[in-house]
Amino acid sequence: MLRERLESKANGFVLANRDGKLYKGTSINHPHRDASAPKVEGKRKLIFGGNFVLHSLRHTMLTRLGKSGVDAFSLMRIASHSSIVVSQRYIHPTLEAVERAFERLQLSGNFAVIEPKRLPPAPVSATLTGTADVSS
Repeated sequence: MLRERLESKANGFVLANRDGKLYKGTSINHPHRDASAPKVEGKRKLIFGGNFVLHSLRHTMLTRLGKSGVDAFSLMRIASHSSIVVSQRYIHPTLEAVERAFERLQLSGNFAVIEPKRLPPAPVSATLTGTADVSS
C-alpha cells in the first residue's frame, strides 16, 4: 500500500484522498477499510486481524525508533506529540543501551573517566515477582 501511495498523486501524504489532499479525521474509516479488507474479485477479503487499526502502523514505527536508540525529544518532533511524556512511552532503554551511552560519553573525551555502576544481577525471585530483597 505504501509503495502504491508513493507512486500515486498523493503529494507525499501516506493517507491522502483521490485529489492528493489530506483526509479529514472523520473520513479515515474508508482507507482503513480498504487497507485491512481490500476488494478481491469484487468482494472484500480481510487480510489483517479484526483488531488491526492504521494507528498500529504509527505505534510500531515509533516503538522501533525508540528501540533503535532514538531519544524522546526526536520522537516528539517526528510524531508531533504535544508533550515529551507521550514520547517517553516509546523509550525502553536496556542495560546495554545505558552502557553504550556511557561509552559514547567516554569516546567524546569531554569528561573525567566515569564508569557506570554495575549492579549484581537480581535474584530469580525478583524477576518473577518484580521485587527484590535489598536487605543484604
